[in-house]
Amino acid sequence: MIPMTSPTPIERPDPQSRPASDASTPPPPPTPPSVFTFPNRILFGTGAVDSLAEELKRLGVTRPMIVTDPGVIAAGLVDRAAGAIDPVPGVFSGVSANPTEADVLSGLAVYREAECDGLVAIGGGSPIDAAKAIRLLVTHPGELADYDLTTGGLERIQPGMPPMVAVPTTAGTGSEAGRGTLIQLPSTGRKTIALSPHLLPSSAICDPELTLGLPPALTAATGMDALTHCVESFLSTTFHPICDGIAVEGLRSIFHGLETAVHDGGNLDARTSMMMGSLLGGISFHKGLGVVHSLSHALGAEGRLHHGTLNAILLPHALRFNRATASPRVAELARRMGLGRSGDAEGHLITLTELLLARLPLPRRLGDLDGLDRARIPHYARLALLDHCHRTNPRPCSVADLEELLGRAW
Repeated sequence: MIPMTSPTPIERPDPQSRPASDASTPPPPPTPPSVFTFPNRILFGTGAVDSLAEELKRLGVTRPMIVTDPGVIAAGLVDRAAGAIDPVPGVFSGVSANPTEADVLSGLAVYREAECDGLVAIGGGSPIDAAKAIRLLVTHPGELADYDLTTGGLERIQPGMPPMVAVPTTAGTGSEAGRGTLIQLPSTGRKTIALSPHLLPSSAICDPELTLGLPPALTAATGMDALTHCVESFLSTTFHPICDGIAVEGLRSIFHGLETAVHDGGNLDARTSMMMGSLLGGISFHKGLGVVHSLSHALGAEGRLHHGTLNAILLPHALRFNRATASPRVAELARRMGLGRSGDAEGHLITLTELLLARLPLPRRLGDLDGLDRARIPHYARLALLDHCHRTNPRPCSVADLEELLGRAW
């Protein structure tokens, strides 16, 4: 790991170079917590988690199952979030850091044995994704592989799944506002996505207080995951100007809060900015993602490595790769971020991502990570080409391209 540096801010875009409406500091959320709907029902703000019991009642859930992982339980966050729920018929805490089909099937068995009628996912992206997959199998026959997006699974997913409330305890994945679930399947040998609007959680409760105890390295890794979501979704080839605006707003929140949240984990303002940036990143990638995610899915399946850390390492290299054929779009994102004061806006954006990574307690090269083998780069590249995310990357990818990109990041 790179040692922590002093919390001197990195050079940021000059606020004077931005339009007057683009203030450098995001507006604070209202108090009490705000309730809004886009794309699903969201309760956002300090203390929002206290509304969990009321939200379950609104959804008609009387026998909820909690889906979480051992770390979230050890941190006391399940007790904090679910303290007002009485009773809790089922608790499934066996979710792996990269959830597997076996995790999902174990959770499904708990759900059925306890005769539950809804789910509460408490944790990072892994428990939330696992809960989505469990609720899918509650009402859909067959195996998870039957709902693989790359083999037509989207059309097979129907409405009528049990209600689900997502309570994120990290600020990174945005899965609380996402319509997909990413699960490692032995039948495909890779992280496999099932995607449908019907998989959106019924409600998301985003309370930044739940992230106050997150360690610096995990804060950095999850934060870079959110940042990558915003960058890749803006560059996605899908036409979706609403998501473009959301991605830029998400980046504004993340750059405001990330370094402070890493160096001063008790700073509630920074934690709030990161929770909002993560949420906006999760909404923005309804537009699609890119080559960073295809590669990180392949590498994560192999080494059980943290998804956000992989994204952080790969992002500058992917931006250089995309710049070769999508320069205007990369430049547009740089200008939206206030980086267009001098000639090379795209280069400034790439440099900014490199500087940020260098200042965070994260490894900077793939070769610094345990569990990966450089000799297997061709295998990782082939696995990444099977992933759906690169389909909306601004530059088409071949196996040779992916091998070269991985080599540059090693």
